[in-house]
Amino acid sequence: MAQKKLQTNSVYNEYDLDGDGIVTDEEMELMREMHEVERADRKQMHQRYMAWYSLIGMISYPATIIGCELLIPNSNASKLLTDIAPTYFIAAAGIAGAFMGFSAMGSKPKPPEK
Repeated sequence: MAQKKLQTNSVYNEYDLDGDGIVTDEEMELMREMHEVERADRKQMHQRYMAWYSLIGMISYPATIIGCELLIPNSNASKLLTDIAPTYFIAAAGIAGAFMGFSAMGSKPKPPEK
């Protein structure tokens, strides 16, 4: 049986890790695992960004209320922002807390199997 050959600029050339022109099942499995690790890393990075933005929002929220009061003295904006503050802080703290909790759970060493 004749071996299948890759095209010159094939998207599968990256799977040929040893450069012999043949993509083996082991190479395909290794590349699949590498892509899975990269995908998990991107997911964790985005979750980290979400937690940081929540924390930054929680810190800047009081400054926004003060800014509305100073810049627009006769408006109702600061009262409205103050009214929704408890809900916002609960939601933002939940996002940040969940990220930190799941990160701590994920970093625990697994117990040895018996």
